[in-house]
Amino acid sequence: MKKQKLAVVFAALLTMVGFSSCLNSEDDGITEIVDYAEVSTSSFGSVSFNSMYGWVCVPDKSLTTTPESQLAYIAYRYEDADLQSITSGTSDSKNLSVTLLQDPVYLKRLDCSTTTLPEETKTVSIYSLGERDALVWGNNKYLILAPTIFLKKGTTSENLSTELLNHRLTLYYLSAEGDEDANTLKLYLRYEISGIGESSTEETDDKESWASDYNIQYTNVSYVNLQPIISKYKSTHSGSDPEKVTVEYEYNNSASSIPTIAKKQTKTVTYSLYTETSSNN
Repeated sequence: MKKQKLAVVFAALLTMVGFSSCLNSEDDGITEIVDYAEVSTSSFGSVSFNSMYGWVCVPDKSLTTTPESQLAYIAYRYEDADLQSITSGTSDSKNLSVTLLQDPVYLKRLDCSTTTLPEETKTVSIYSLGERDALVWGNNKYLILAPTIFLKKGTTSENLSTELLNHRLTLYYLSAEGDEDANTLKLYLRYEISGIGESSTEETDDKESWASDYNIQYTNVSYVNLQPIISKYKSTHSGSDPEKVTVEYEYNNSASSIPTIAKKQTKTVTYSLYTETSSNN
């Protein structure tokens, strides 16, 4: 059995880096893979997963969970011969029968607003968002981001879902600020914590005592549908496609990197888009 690995670049797996053998080194014609896939639900309620590589993963058993978003992280097993017939064109179908190795993990969808940015006194610094903390899925259809934030101390797996309700990450696209000369689509990632940042600048400039309550690092793997944003970009840039997407976020540059409102700075990371074919495919 072959296990197809993806490099761990943020909490989940982002990019494929190669193969490694199982404990049983014999190649028995079966491969295991982990991947991000688009969720597809039929009118009869069955769920399949569209791979960005062209095939459709059809689970051999009904799911025990209900799809929660358009993208999922899945681990599955398939027969090599089945995939070969699809990629070689000998099969009339793109459907690949797979065995899921665990329940799908559904990614959180990021809202993308075209309004003005929120007030700086209401947004909190993000711990990190690096150049490797993103994946452009498919032909510029989705952007998967993995910003790391701080959750409130005492957060465990048992109360994680409740704690996450207090944290909001939002993307903003301001079409007038696109960089036409550099063919760059500019996005702004902003982070808010419920009940934090509602005071005036003078008050937040004090000791920010609330910050010490947030010390649990958590990587929030999320995604945004790029297609409507790219369409807006094209409408204001003479129909041209962007070649890059930049994401500006706020962070704390101090040694502690603890959450802050008053001492935030901005940083921009750049991710390449696919340019060989139309982004609208």
